[in-house]
Parts: sequence; structure tokens; C-alpha cells
Amino acid sequence: MRSFASLVKLARFKVEELQRQMAMLDDARAHLEGRAADLERSVPEEQVAANATKEGYLAYGSYAQAVIVRKENLKTSMIEVDAQVAALRVQLEDAFRELKKFELMEERRLKQLAAAKAKSEQDELDEMAGVRTARR
Repeated sequence: MRSFASLVKLARFKVEELQRQMAMLDDARAHLEGRAADLERSVPEEQVAANATKEGYLAYGSYAQAVIVRKENLKTSMIEVDAQVAALRVQLEDAFRELKKFELMEERRLKQLAAAKAKSEQDELDEMAGVRTARR
């Protein structure tokens, strides 16, 4: 019976790689949320600054339009990241199932080897006892 240890290693590596990718996507999502929050905090500050001067008041309209566009771009990016996370989650679940399957197969193989060894040792002991009994 062949060993499944290499398959277990490969499956474990795949799971770890997918987990790293998930962490990267989580970081990207957090970064986008941070940028969106920064943008939200800057709007009231810019409104105050725009009201201070006539030029600022006139320029605030284009600033507000740029903020709206940036918000939409951030929302789109977050939606894309969320879609990638959902797809990756499915892959990760499959990889975990595969890893578990190989681990169980290897565990079963090792139990069978241990049982065969124990039976062999018991057979040897039985044979020695039979020889000893025959000598008497």
C-alpha cells in the first residue's frame, strides 16, 4: 500500500497558499475601506475651507464631483474584492476537504500497517509458544 504523505503535503501547501491569498484580499479590502473613510472625513474639512474664500467656494463643485467619482471607484473595487473573496472561499473549502480526505487515507494506511505488524508479532509469539510447548 502506498503512502499518501506526499499528497497530504501537497494538499496542505495548497490550503496554506489559498489562506495567504485570502489574507491578501482581506488586507486589500481593509485598505480600500480606509481610503473610503479618509475620503469621507476630508469632505467636511474641504467644505469649511471652501466657504472661507470665494475661489474655494467656486472650486468646491469640481472637488465634490471628483470625490463622488472616487467613492464610486472605491465601491467598485470593494465589490470586485468581495467577489474574489467569495470565489477563493469556495476554492479553500474544496482544498480543506481534499486535505482531510488525504489525511484520513494516510491515517487508515498507518493503522493497517500497525495492525499487520501487531498480527505478525503475535504470530511469532504464538509460534514460539507452540515450539516451546512441543519441546516439553
